[in-house]
Amino acid sequence: MAIALPIILSSNSFAAEYLFGGSLWNMTADTTGQPGDSLRIVYDSIGNPVDTIRRDSTPEAEPLFDDLITYESADSVRFSIADKKVFFYKDALIKYIRTELKADYIDLDMEKKLAFASGVPDTAGTLIGKPHFKDGGQEFDSKELRYNFETRKGFVKEIITQEGEGYLQGKLTKKQSDSVYCVKNGWYTTCDEHDHPHFYFRMSKAKMIKDKKVFAGFTNLVLEDVPLPLFLPFAYFPITKKGTSGIIIPTYGEERMRGFNLRNGGYYFAISDYMDLTITGDIYTNGSWGVRLGSTYRKRYKFNGNFDFSTSKNYVSEKGMPDYQESSDWSVRWTHSQDGKANPYSTFSASVDMSSANQNYFNSTNINEIANQRKQSSISWSKKWPEKPFSLSGSFNHNQNSQDSSISVTLPNLSFRMSQIYPFRKKGKVGEMKWYDNIGISYSADLKNNIQTKEDKLFKSSFTRDWNNGFRHNIPLSLSFKLAKDITLTPSLNYNGYLNLKTIERVWVPDTTSSGGHFVQRDIPGVNYSHDYSASASIGYTPTIYGMFQFKPGSKVYAIRHVIRPSLSASYTPPISPLGNYTKTYTDGVTVTEYSIYEGMIYRPSTQTSKQAGSVSFSLDNNLEMKVRNDQDTTGEEQFRKIKLLESFRIQVSYNPFAEKFKFSTIGLSARTKLFNSRIDLNFTGTIDPYALDEKGNKLNKYHGGIGRLTNASLSTGINFSADNGKNKEEKNEMVGGYYEQYLDFDVPWSINIDYTFSYSKPAFKSTVTQMMGINGDFSLTPKWKISFTSGYNFATKEISASSFQITRDLHCWEMSFNCIPFGQHQSYNFQINVRSSMLKDLKLTKRASWYDL
Repeated sequence: MAIALPIILSSNSFAAEYLFGGSLWNMTADTTGQPGDSLRIVYDSIGNPVDTIRRDSTPEAEPLFDDLITYESADSVRFSIADKKVFFYKDALIKYIRTELKADYIDLDMEKKLAFASGVPDTAGTLIGKPHFKDGGQEFDSKELRYNFETRKGFVKEIITQEGEGYLQGKLTKKQSDSVYCVKNGWYTTCDEHDHPHFYFRMSKAKMIKDKKVFAGFTNLVLEDVPLPLFLPFAYFPITKKGTSGIIIPTYGEERMRGFNLRNGGYYFAISDYMDLTITGDIYTNGSWGVRLGSTYRKRYKFNGNFDFSTSKNYVSEKGMPDYQESSDWSVRWTHSQDGKANPYSTFSASVDMSSANQNYFNSTNINEIANQRKQSSISWSKKWPEKPFSLSGSFNHNQNSQDSSISVTLPNLSFRMSQIYPFRKKGKVGEMKWYDNIGISYSADLKNNIQTKEDKLFKSSFTRDWNNGFRHNIPLSLSFKLAKDITLTPSLNYNGYLNLKTIERVWVPDTTSSGGHFVQRDIPGVNYSHDYSASASIGYTPTIYGMFQFKPGSKVYAIRHVIRPSLSASYTPPISPLGNYTKTYTDGVTVTEYSIYEGMIYRPSTQTSKQAGSVSFSLDNNLEMKVRNDQDTTGEEQFRKIKLLESFRIQVSYNPFAEKFKFSTIGLSARTKLFNSRIDLNFTGTIDPYALDEKGNKLNKYHGGIGRLTNASLSTGINFSADNGKNKEEKNEMVGGYYEQYLDFDVPWSINIDYTFSYSKPAFKSTVTQMMGINGDFSLTPKWKISFTSGYNFATKEISASSFQITRDLHCWEMSFNCIPFGQHQSYNFQINVRSSMLKDLKLTKRASWYDL
């Protein structure tokens, strides 16, 4: 049976009073011959309970409990008046205030306010229906439990409770309060195999403070029921749900070049719920050292990011030796992204990757980082005004080549924009537009400051001498109107203004020791404004042509559609004289040389009278699709499906009638498509030169004949094969925040990606062919074994590119990984077996060999 009745017990009458529909009914001792320790409810002829106790004016006694006790039992409930107890059998549940107790057997002592719960052996002798206790946020399972509802204390045998990422088990546990438990002969593990964990820390005694920590006495590590000779006189396990500050244990290693070492040791600071800080360092016996600072921050619906800074001093070999090297290195990495819901009118993002030239060489073990010689950074901010045409943006940009230590920095780069407005168009105008209604004007302004130098000179540079800066604003005026359905005429006028903080001056300095000499260039500081303008007109014709071929009824292929998008445009720029004299001259006594006083600057005006120019451009884009019958459709809703035979095939060329020679441009070819349900991407580009060559390979102003000379072509393809055909990739990529490529998906038995690039170049008589193939993938030998690899081959040099492979074994609560770069300059390997829980990440065994030692 199942009973769920609220109950109040009186300390004098020992009667159980039941509440039905708001009326109070009593259960008294039965006088009809039933056992004296049982109670029954008396009902009237229509099934309603009857009050068998006469009411008088005696005051009600104080209740034993402060609130209602609700209970239910799948089998039976037995009341004992003599012992003042209630017994519950099979799937029993007792609820009192915020406390819940479930078990197959519960003994409730009303006088002592004690509850005893345990499981019941089944026919095979296995204990089933073990107690499950819940008190507020605390919840655990046990073999046997005694609990006092008044003091809220109790004893528990063989407790199993989850605390954070781990599980605490104990032979005997005393519940001292809602948050404090004392455990005797217990163990702590992060393995969820409760009956037989793969590993655990055996503790002679321990004290647990809920959602905070576990303190333990003598502790011994047990692996697969085998006690290991690893023990501690005491142990501490943080189990807080919030971040906790603490020491990061370093790893030990040895290198031939830098000696014995301790790596990645330091301290973790849990600053707040939104931000943390990690400080770690490395130290080597030959004197090398390194320090790293990292921080992760996140505010929901606002932004998130991480910041890393490192500095190191590296010594290789010994002073006085021919291979001795000394290097001071640093790196800065910062990523920041703003949630799209944070502010629709203002955005900020950052992707910074800066370092010294030798940073990756000395401090990285990742083959991709070591091989990467180029780094770039970008920090950008933008703001736009609602219902206004204005926007403002700023950015910092950085490009770096570690191979020659060259670096380029742009700071700041500011831009102000006013999108096109139509000053003569009335707001809300309806009806036909006049020609002047299409006159549009816009505005843009740019401020830039940059430098190109070597890494060691960047922080020693002078702003006025070494940095290049300038300001430019542009006011374009345009008019667009249709001459016919697909023909559009667009005349335009552009004004440009420039502001610079210096000009240049060149002076010829004769050489007194010889007849020669040289010129000297110097900067002349001062604010200078200059300007120019340009005008042009263009006309464009862009129709769309459709062609369809239908097959016979009943054919598998229903139809093939061909879409052609030709584009014909012409433009003309009249000759324009400069608006100012921005040139000077110097002479060596024989020749007079003219130069621009703004030469070499970011923004500078036109200093020469322009010639009339113009061009006629033509392009033709093709798209080819096939519609086939869908044999898998049984509903009739999707009878056909489309297959793209050719996504695009484009030809483009232009002609300049005002050019003195080579009036035709090269002919550009491009094509792309996908095959086999988008598993294979095909991309092609090519260039055809219509002009012939002389015997020395110089271009002649003479047509080659035919379609011209193919000067370069490239073909690239990417092929992806996987057991699930990539069906689950998009869903799982969203689950891991867009970092699917950085995870090993054990649910996919195998996956292979192949990239191939073919390049052909023949600018004159000699041709060059390069071919590169890259391959990466992974496959599961078993559901627990995963092998991944990356490699490639250069057909021109006949060399294998940087290669690596990784073996991973899922050991349930542990994991094993082996990373190896088997050949090449950076040969190395790293073997590690560790606990998967982040809380016990320092419980690991590592064996590695750096590429410095092989």
